[in-house]
Amino acid sequence: MIVETDKETARQVALGLLSDERPPMAVVAPEVEAWLPAPFGRVSGAEALEARFYRPLLEAFGTTRIGPELLLADRFGGATWVAAMGALRSDQGAPFLGIPPGRGRVLRFGLFLRFAGARIDEMRVLFDLPQLAAQAGIDLLPPFAGRPEVDTPDPALALNRGAKPPAESATSRDLVAALIGGLNQLKAGRLASMPQREFWDAEMRWYGPWGIGACHGFREYQEFAQGPSVASFPDRRGTWPKDAFLAEGQVAAFTGWPSLVGTFSGAPFRGIPPTGAPIGQAIMDFYLRRGERLYQNWVFIDLIDFAAQCGVDLMAPLRAAPPR
Repeated sequence: MIVETDKETARQVALGLLSDERPPMAVVAPEVEAWLPAPFGRVSGAEALEARFYRPLLEAFGTTRIGPELLLADRFGGATWVAAMGALRSDQGAPFLGIPPGRGRVLRFGLFLRFAGARIDEMRVLFDLPQLAAQAGIDLLPPFAGRPEVDTPDPALALNRGAKPPAESATSRDLVAALIGGLNQLKAGRLASMPQREFWDAEMRWYGPWGIGACHGFREYQEFAQGPSVASFPDRRGTWPKDAFLAEGQVAAFTGWPSLVGTFSGAPFRGIPPTGAPIGQAIMDFYLRRGERLYQNWVFIDLIDFAAQCGVDLMAPLRAAPPR
């Protein structure tokens, strides 16, 4: 099938982009549009993308070791997309966005690529920059209750190889869509008004960004992740439709710029006082389904951009950090 051929071509291009070589800009369309984590922001055109994003990344990390921990391909909005999640693992030889260099650094990433033929014409990227800064001994966010570790998926699922039964992919897609529908039933800031438990496996794992942390089990998920978010944004809603929403076999992923909106009218959030103003959070979610329930969820949130919307510069400590 032409769709499966397109998906496999896109998968191989994506794996090349995530190889140990310098990113092959030849596979990026000249007119590419890139949505990048703060402070990079939105970048238009391949030349600007290389100069403003890839060059600083390569100068800091050189020859990288990037193993996509999860990768899926699907059709969305009439185009072929690939989504990948993983970590760049390398010695950091030069400062990156003010983060001092050091050995054995880990930079978690989420990535969505849209293809026009075999070329990438849209790219969305999120990094866990607060986690990278913490490895250099610089805390951009206050201490958090969630667990600091992030588990990786079963290696057998990592690259999602081989054609998947359409019914399997549809089950994953429908389950995640139902989860979002449940989240959007929030009423008057009451956590219990959102149907949630029915979607999650009894041994669920939720892996948030640094500053929120990981949750083992539904109780921790509500206590460390969902509860604080609802307390801060009591009218919060997930955007729909998403900018990209993919499913392949047991894996599903979506992203939105923003993916969650609300009014910051409740409790402080990650040390930032409420503003009473609307906010939007750029988010990427990667899900692994086990049977009829969601088992694992890896979440990237651009907390630096969120803070900037609130008038808070989380990057300020990096500019004040002494050289190493």
